Amino acid sequence: MKKAATKKAIRQRSAWLASMFGCAAFLLMAVKLYNVSVSSLLSNLLTALLVLGIIIAAAASLVWLKNSIRKWRK
Repeated sequence: MKKAATKKAIRQRSAWLASMFGCAAFLLMAVKLYNVSVSSLLSNLLTALLVLGIIIAAAASLVWLKNSIRKWRK
């Protein structure tokens, strides 16, 4: 049983690594073939990370508000 779980974990890790290499190859192709600047890629990445952080913070604050209202009602 443990051997099957180990094989599954190795397979998942391999798939993750393959997808990361594919993503890196795509970005390198975009930089080389389409003359996309690295700075614009990085700025778009930072913008996406900032938006993701805002969404996560908003969700966490809503969960906190919901829990505090539940505790207040008791």
